[in-house]
Amino acid sequence: MKLFPSVPRHQKWMMGATFVVVAIYSISHNKEQLAEAARTHLTSSTPTVIDGDTVEFPSGRVRIVGIDAPDDDRPQLKALATDALQRLAARDGGLDCSVSMFDYALRRENQCRTDPKSYGRLNLACRFPANKASVGASMVAQGYAVDYRMYSGGAYVGLMQKAAAQRAGLWGVDYEGMRQLAVERATVPDGCAVGTIKQ
Repeated sequence: MKLFPSVPRHQKWMMGATFVVVAIYSISHNKEQLAEAARTHLTSSTPTVIDGDTVEFPSGRVRIVGIDAPDDDRPQLKALATDALQRLAARDGGLDCSVSMFDYALRRENQCRTDPKSYGRLNLACRFPANKASVGASMVAQGYAVDYRMYSGGAYVGLMQKAAAQRAGLWGVDYEGMRQLAVERATVPDGCAVGTIKQ
C-alpha cells in the first residue's frame, strides 16, 4: 500500500525533506537545551529561597529535581518548607546546583524525563556545599517535601515513608495535607512506562 498515492513524486520528495528538516531542528534544539543545562553550575552561599523546592541565584532560578514541596494552595505548609530550606542553606554553606549523573540516571523514560527548563527555571540537582548532602533527599527526609515520582523515579519514596511514619517536619503539622500531596505526586501520567519506575 502506497502512502499518498495521488500525490506527485516531487511533492512526496518535498514532504519527506520537510519532515527531515523539522526532525533535525527538533533534535538539535533539545540537544542545545540539554547542553546548556549540563554546562550550568550555579552556586551561592546566600541563595534566595522562593519555596521548599525553588531557589533564586543571581544568574537564574532553579527548580530542585525529583521533589515537590507545598505551594500556595497550602500556605502554612509552604511557609514552613521555605523556612526549613532557608535554615538548611544557611547552616550548610548555601547551595550548589548542577546536572548530576544521578539525575541523568533518573531520566530513564522518554515520556517522564525532566526537561532542562520549566516556567523559566532550570531543573537541576542541588547539594549543600558544607557536607555535599542532596538537597532533595534532605528536604524529603526531614519531612518538608515529598517524592515527585515522575521525575525522581521513586528515588525518595523510602525517605518520605520514614518521615511520614515519624511525623517529621510537615507530617507532624498536617499529616493529611502532606499525604494528599504525596498521593498527587505519586501518580504516573498516561504514556509513562510504569515498569521503569521504582514501586
